[in-house]
Amino acid sequence: MTARVIITDPAELVAVLDRLDAAAAHRGWRVRRPADASGVEARARDARAAIRLPAPVVVELETDPDAATPERPIDAAALLSRTPVPGAIPDGGRRLHGR
Repeated sequence: MTARVIITDPAELVAVLDRLDAAAAHRGWRVRRPADASGVEARARDARAAIRLPAPVVVELETDPDAATPERPIDAAALLSRTPVPGAIPDGGRRLHGR
């Protein structure tokens, strides 16, 4: 089971993912990171420098198989309401980006 999270400012993608991972780890979850997170961040910074808005990035929270007792089900909205991560908002069931 997964839950989607929208990273609103990909120019700070790696830092936001690190904070989101830290918050999710307490619940036995982890962030499925984009394969080229640093490249996405660099392109977003270039877009910002050219006075363009970088597109938000969607990542998924998933159960961490290394966690001793992961909680179920994964709920991005509950996680981010208890532990706000600046730059990350839950996508919820709306599937705003992607599939």
